[in-house]
Amino acid sequence: MRNALIVRPGTDLLAPTSEGRAAQYVRMSTEHQRYSTENQAAAIAVYAAQRGLAIVRTYKDEGRSGLRIQEREGLRELIDDVRSGRTDFDHTLVYDVSRWGRFQDTDEGAYYEFTCRQAGIKVCYCAEEFDNDGGMIASILKNLKRVMAAEYSRELSVKVHAGACRVASLGFKQGGPAGYGLQRELIDEGGSSKGILLKGQRKHLQTDRVLIRPGSENEQRIVARIFREFVVHRRSRGSILRWLNSEQVPNHRGTPWSYGMVRQVLSNEAYIGNSVYNRSSCRLKQVRKPNPPEQWIRATGLFEPVVDKSIFQKAQTLLNEKEGRWSNEWLLEKLREKLAANGKLSASLLAASDNMPSAALYAHRFGSLREAFRRVGYVDCERNYDYADARKYSETELARQVDAVVTRIKARGVNAAFDPQAAVLTLAGTLAISVRMARYYVGGSHAPCWLVHRRAIEPAGHILALRLDKETNRKVIDYFLMPLDEMAKHAIALTETARSRFAVYRCATVDDAVRAVIQKVAVLLT
Repeated sequence: MRNALIVRPGTDLLAPTSEGRAAQYVRMSTEHQRYSTENQAAAIAVYAAQRGLAIVRTYKDEGRSGLRIQEREGLRELIDDVRSGRTDFDHTLVYDVSRWGRFQDTDEGAYYEFTCRQAGIKVCYCAEEFDNDGGMIASILKNLKRVMAAEYSRELSVKVHAGACRVASLGFKQGGPAGYGLQRELIDEGGSSKGILLKGQRKHLQTDRVLIRPGSENEQRIVARIFREFVVHRRSRGSILRWLNSEQVPNHRGTPWSYGMVRQVLSNEAYIGNSVYNRSSCRLKQVRKPNPPEQWIRATGLFEPVVDKSIFQKAQTLLNEKEGRWSNEWLLEKLREKLAANGKLSASLLAASDNMPSAALYAHRFGSLREAFRRVGYVDCERNYDYADARKYSETELARQVDAVVTRIKARGVNAAFDPQAAVLTLAGTLAISVRMARYYVGGSHAPCWLVHRRAIEPAGHILALRLDKETNRKVIDYFLMPLDEMAKHAIALTETARSRFAVYRCATVDDAVRAVIQKVAVLLT
């Protein structure tokens, strides 16, 4: 940062030439840039003072990449305020073009600036050598800066990927969970062990490395049995799945076993002591794509195999045969046979049947399970999928509701952050709340209700349930903030009656829910 832009005690700022109100937007890419946003704010303050602008609002993204807007709550809130007319300022001050974003499509950054300008709000880049006045020179320089910002990310991505591939070739794990029957060991730069990393723990020193090691003996026995059942006894993956769940065999995720989890075990080379990296790529926050096998980075012989190599190779042969030999017409014929025998089709019916392809395979081949059912003439299933269709909209609604809650909490001076992967809201570093949708459900054996599901291992101490409307299962009608102790089972049912034991936790509006959350934080901090 230029020294001329740093505020020092006793500095006489230039006399203001105009008056106006401004919002500032600051962003730092990683949490390691401890003072980045403060330095940006200092430079912006000088710029504002020299032009007689009063900074009335701050939008901030800390530890957020500039490649996409989806994970940048600060910029999204700014654009949303501009579009909805909730602004009380006529300037947006940004340190430079790269802080606005390193969008790989440079038109995206221009679009957000145009959105502001269309609402009468000028975007000013305080540290740039040009005035963003819409002139020809400014437009050329600004677009050049956008291209340079995007190119910087591309070049950095290539370097980071090359470094990761080199480290992976040495047998070190590059992030992510270990998998069932495996564990992560932390070692220092000298190769000495620093202990086993538990779930959620990460390395903090750049010189440290992580190695995959076999897990507990019980989990190793389960892995060996899965391979034995599949290869020796020729049990299908669906049959193995039902065995694991019927015997309530726990797994590393704390959830029931799924078809994909069984397949992941059967195809994971870690069980024969190998490490494989770069199977797929997700460069620059784009869509993940599979890589050809010749680009995979494989390190072998890292530890004693959990499964005999010959058994593992036979399992790969069987997997390839089963997945490659089935044509689409054969898959549809199996569905027709099942429909003729049972008079209906469903994902649970397929999972409960031996010698039937999985619902996931049908969804992969035909785009969705519904489409596969349609192709065999099962048109009566339309209403059975209303719940699945509404789920997409309710997930969007959850994201919108959480944004509203986080914004209101921050406005009260409490730090709040939401982890969309875990669906956990953390406040003031002390209170963790798991956010769940309560969907309306009409069952055959009980009265209509709203079901709230929890994880087998829940990371939060409270649950905020967002109850959806009866008609569409898409719009939130009220909220329930409950302690986790109220959910001894994997699911609870909310009813309309005021006599329900959960009625005491009901919050009629989002503001009521925010007040209840703030009260919980206040109790923990006192």
